[in-house]
Amino acid sequence: MNPRFYSLSNLIYLFSILTVLSLSNCEDSSDNRPSEINLDSLTINNYPKVDGSTSAHPLQVLIACKILGVEYSWMPGWFDETYRIWPSFDEKPDIAQFILDSIIHNGTHSSYTNLINGKADIIIVAREASNDEINLADSAGVKLTTTPIALDAFVFIVNIKNPVHSLAVKEIQDIYTGNITFWNEVGGTNTEINPYQRNPNSGSQELMLSLVMKDLEMMDFPEMILIGMMGPINRITEDKDGLGYTVYFFEQFMAPNDSLKLLAVNGVVPEYNTLKKREYIYTTDVYVVIREDLDGSSTAYQLYLWLLTDKGQSVIEESGYIPYR
Repeated sequence: MNPRFYSLSNLIYLFSILTVLSLSNCEDSSDNRPSEINLDSLTINNYPKVDGSTSAHPLQVLIACKILGVEYSWMPGWFDETYRIWPSFDEKPDIAQFILDSIIHNGTHSSYTNLINGKADIIIVAREASNDEINLADSAGVKLTTTPIALDAFVFIVNIKNPVHSLAVKEIQDIYTGNITFWNEVGGTNTEINPYQRNPNSGSQELMLSLVMKDLEMMDFPEMILIGMMGPINRITEDKDGLGYTVYFFEQFMAPNDSLKLLAVNGVVPEYNTLKKREYIYTTDVYVVIREDLDGSSTAYQLYLWLLTDKGQSVIEESGYIPYR
């Protein structure tokens, strides 16, 4: 075996590839990766039903543009305040319209629900299934296949005028359990912290609970709960005493804002190199998820395999995500 596979991240990736190959009854290639997957047969008539996290929508659109042969660019959103990758209508308006109408992400929780209920064939999400979603799948007799395809990060944001640049994990936990209530307790001003949260079952909230709080119970702050991924971005833009959380890709590419800054955690700033090396403590995986019983000859399954190939990983990198391998 090539020595480059001996790192932990590569061993994990190798294991996921071997699992995919065994599920699809494919021949193992010389480097233990899926053989080249040809998606030339995908058209607007047989394109899989897709869904996913809000933050993964630009990637999903880019994938469709690449496969269906449509030009694209980053542009301000047509229906919200975010930047997105959108298809060009200049050369293939019918295909561009299909992408616009069909490549829709309903959010992490809804996408899992749609996958389990058969309303989606394949989803790209910022976290693994929550307990609620696992229970829903169990009750429906559905098993999920979850495979990491990219790296992202769970990050904390404050107003640019906030003098605090870094928080320790323990400080974050103490803020959200109510043990720390003023910024001067963590090196800031003598003002009260406004610790914003996200709504239950949202991707960000589930990451907060699983990665940061773990067994700790978050203090009940109903007035601090913000709906939607733009909630923390908009509120903290105006609130110099606010603290919130989101995912790195969304904050950097979809909602860039000069009035905000990312906090270091335990002294490590979340940025490309610290995420790629997993030095930032809350580096996370982005997943492609399918139902275990998905037909191996379906276009959805072929798309699933394609995301693990060199070509699929290069498209993931082009979107701004860090490819998993």
